[in-house]
Amino acid sequence: MKIDVRDHAVEEISKIALTENEGIRILAEFAGTCSIATEIELSIEKAKEDDLLITEKGINFLVPEQSKASLPEEIILDFKNGMGFKISSKSETLGYNFRLNDRRS
Repeated sequence: MKIDVRDHAVEEISKIALTENEGIRILAEFAGTCSIATEIELSIEKAKEDDLLITEKGINFLVPEQSKASLPEEIILDFKNGMGFKISSKSETLGYNFRLNDRRS
């Protein structure tokens, strides 16, 4: 899995003091409703034993094994002031207006 982190997202994430064992978790879960959808959440967390650790531009991203199946092989993470984070692929927008939930405690 590859994460293309755009410069605006790097700038925003660099404002957060992350320790060596922490990163940005990308949680993606298939939502079995009347339409096919994937619910995505971004949070600041400590790494777990079964996480896939992806380091891009000096930022650790934590992707749980079950989330890999719900995400494309390559995602793009961007940030826009007033709109929050956006996750997309080369062919579609997966979600936008994401905030980082701090779950380190």
